[in-house]
Amino acid sequence: MMDLTLITWAQEFATPTLTAFFTAITSLGSLEFYMFSIPVIYWLIDKHFGFRFAMFFIFSAYINSGAKHIFTTERPPREMRLVEQEGYAFPSGHAQGSTTFWGFLALKLKKPLAWAVAVLMIILVSVSRIYLGVHWPIDILGGLAIGTILLAGYTLVAQVDLEKIPFKRWMLGSALGAILLYVLQPIGDGPMTAGFLLGTSMGYRLELRHVRFKEDATFVQNVIKLALGLVILFVLRIALKPLVGWMPSGISYVVRYACLGLWASLGAPFAFVRLNLYKKTAVTKTA
Repeated sequence: MMDLTLITWAQEFATPTLTAFFTAITSLGSLEFYMFSIPVIYWLIDKHFGFRFAMFFIFSAYINSGAKHIFTTERPPREMRLVEQEGYAFPSGHAQGSTTFWGFLALKLKKPLAWAVAVLMIILVSVSRIYLGVHWPIDILGGLAIGTILLAGYTLVAQVDLEKIPFKRWMLGSALGAILLYVLQPIGDGPMTAGFLLGTSMGYRLELRHVRFKEDATFVQNVIKLALGLVILFVLRIALKPLVGWMPSGISYVVRYACLGLWASLGAPFAFVRLNLYKKTAVTKTA
């Protein structure tokens, strides 16, 4: 499963158009795509589902990074790669990420069309990694398998009522969980995912307690929410890097991505409420 046969065969069909297509497809498995998509769900559709989605996906990314640093599998030779890609190969983060992302959405929607789209996207993203020469076939299979196992595991805990967990226990658990994740994996994506989990988890519970924003909004309000929220999210991602650069590398990642998680789950909703970016409920007067 680590020979070049399949990659070589796939690249026999290579054309500029096909390469551009698969490069675009593979970008749907990038961090930037998920940083865009999950806040959209949280801000515009359902914050409770968006939070579960974010936690599940963050945990999946953590597992993937840990596995990569356990197996330390080298990628195919650079001369085979049609795009720039560094880091270890097994398991494929794109294959695992697309499985958890699209599979999670399909589990929520429970529609045949949702499952069809999920399968199609998982296949396309996985094939793109082979065609672009950045993964071995075993990497793809490993990513698909881990993603499927995580989805199956989630179905066992999906019915837990998170709001029944006491506030203090929630906040303490968030902090201890992030510390544990960091201690177990202080390299790779461990610090990033620990920070995201910390900021998003604490922000979500603080939002429920103090902000209570409403997702329901007009089309124009949603456009403003999306533009404001995402612009600040990506500006923070860039601006925070030099601001925390004096910290040890791992800690700086935790702080940086904790701030991003806090903005997505608490800061942006607070701004939306203050700017009245939600539908007002009409008050009916009675005689």
